[in-house]
Amino acid sequence: MRFLLIQAGFAALCLAVLAVAPGEAQDAETDDPPRLSREEWLATVEAARRRIDQMRREHKSFLPTAEDDAEEASRRVIEDESLQAGDIVSTSKGLLRFKGRPGNSPRPDDFVPLAKPGR
Repeated sequence: MRFLLIQAGFAALCLAVLAVAPGEAQDAETDDPPRLSREEWLATVEAARRRIDQMRREHKSFLPTAEDDAEEASRRVIEDESLQAGDIVSTSKGLLRFKGRPGNSPRPDDFVPLAKPGR
């Protein structure tokens, strides 16, 4: 019984391999990204090692800090071209209301801080 299952599995595998057209197999090979030469790869590895050594000497973290993430998120939201007048965004500088016009690239002066409650 076990032999029949193995034989049936092998037959199915053979049929699957034969079902692939020769052109499809060649297309799959050409879809691969270009490969680096050994020298290019070694140069990339060496550059990464130098960056890591520099970060260690400066006692920098390899992971972005929460402040880095907050600044990046703030930058992205302020540069968002889909903003419309009246939209409120949360940034590292607090809540800001967009007063610019849609379709234009937002500038920092297109935002005004929201008044805090009780002020």
